[in-house]
Amino acid sequence: MIEDKELSQAERNIQDYLNEELLTKKPEHQQFTPFYLKNAKMSFQVAQFLYNLSTNSDTKKSAGVPDDFECFLWVVVTSYYSMFYIANAALSKLGFKVGEKFAHKITQDALLVHFIKNNKLAKHLLDEYKQTKDEVLNLMGLNEEELLKEFQLKAKQLIATFDYQRKRRGEFQYEIQTSAKQHVAQLSLDRARTFIQEMNKVIDKM
Repeated sequence: MIEDKELSQAERNIQDYLNEELLTKKPEHQQFTPFYLKNAKMSFQVAQFLYNLSTNSDTKKSAGVPDDFECFLWVVVTSYYSMFYIANAALSKLGFKVGEKFAHKITQDALLVHFIKNNKLAKHLLDEYKQTKDEVLNLMGLNEEELLKEFQLKAKQLIATFDYQRKRRGEFQYEIQTSAKQHVAQLSLDRARTFIQEMNKVIDKM
C-alpha cells in the first residue's frame, strides 16, 4: 500500500527530476499524447496475441511455432509496457515528458504525485502498476535502466523475435514452471486491462 512517506518522497523526487531535466514540463509535450495512447493500445494487443500464442494450439499452428512454445515472459513485459505508455499519455496530457534515464521510476513517481495525491486515480491501481513492473524486473534479472535498454523495441518488433526469445529461455535468472509463468502472465494482462481502462477515463476528463 502507498504510504504518506512514499508520497512525500515522490514529491521531492519530482522536483529533483525537474531540476535535472530528467522530467520536463512544456505545453508542446501534449502533442505526444496520441503517440503514447497508440503505443499503449498496440502493446496490449501484442500482449494478448502472445498469450494466445502461448496457450492456443491453433494459434501456434498458424504462426508455425512448436506445440511446446510459450512466451509468457513477453506477455508480462508487453503488458507492463502498455501500462507504462498509458501512464506517459496521461503525463503528456499535463505537459510532462519523461526522459530516457530512470524513465520507469520517474513515471511511477509522477503518477503518484499527479494522479494519486489528488485522487484522480485509485491507489490500488498504482500498486498494481508497481507490482507488474517489479515482476518484469525480477523475471529478467534486470534493474530499471537495463530494462529500458533491453526492451526499447517497438511492439511490432516483438512479434518478429519469437525465435530469439525461445533461444533465451534457458538464460533467465529465475526458473519458473510453465504453469506459474502462465499465472503471472494472465495476472499481468488483467492488471494492464484494468489500468488502461481507468487511465483512459482519467485522460478523457483532462
